[in-house]
Amino acid sequence: MSNPDDLDDGLLYDYESDHGEHQGPTEGSDLEEEFAAETKKRAIEDEGDNKGLSKRQKKLKSSKFHEKKKEQLEYEVGRRKNLPKSSPETIAEYLATLIREKNPDLSALELDELYLKKSDFLSTEKLDKDRCLANFSDFVNEFSRAPRALVLSMSNIRVADVFRSLNGSKSCLKLFSKNKLKDDIASLEQALDKTSNKKFKDIKYLISTPTRMSKILENTDVLFQGKEKLDIILDASYLDPKKDTLLSSENTIILCKVLKAILEKKSSVKILLY
Repeated sequence: MSNPDDLDDGLLYDYESDHGEHQGPTEGSDLEEEFAAETKKRAIEDEGDNKGLSKRQKKLKSSKFHEKKKEQLEYEVGRRKNLPKSSPETIAEYLATLIREKNPDLSALELDELYLKKSDFLSTEKLDKDRCLANFSDFVNEFSRAPRALVLSMSNIRVADVFRSLNGSKSCLKLFSKNKLKDDIASLEQALDKTSNKKFKDIKYLISTPTRMSKILENTDVLFQGKEKLDIILDASYLDPKKDTLLSSENTIILCKVLKAILEKKSSVKILLY
């Protein structure tokens, strides 16, 4: 059987391809679309209120509204991008807020099953480098102490980018929807088998998306076996074209469920944000 990680990385990966695994509408996380919708709504509401105003007054009122919305947009984008630099407590609170917003119909008990504790995270606040692909290798060398790490990124193309930044097939295994699911499972089982062939003996990084890892965990428990420590590295600084990060995308709930499943079924697991 051929190893899916020997794929030609010169391929042009489609950004949307990972989202094909997650059926259903986007949950409105696109800040620019929200901004446009809010602007249209405000314009309709203001039609009656502006009747007694001069053109100059109307222009001034509209300008102030747009400036305020622009500031709010920039603030939220900055908050998302800088979250990995925050304390474990801040990260856990941010995720809890997102989970509540995306699940308004869940009970407190059901929500609690999705929440992550601050003790689940390791702080990476002291990193003084820009959190970009070029510095990804330096980050894992400094902060990841476990013999193996699961890296979760938000799309197929991002998985391929991270794969290349961490020395490719020499130390990484790509697990994403460009491969057949059964091939990903077989490769993962070989990589985690200490008696496996030499091709997999130096594999440290398992790079995947939340949706793909969710399907893998549904079909095998190999990741939970053994007592070796495992680091989970969330590729959380990257902003997609919609200004979303891994933590604010439509797959946030899938991500949290994957994290909870691993934390509950495997000991010595810590989550790090890059």
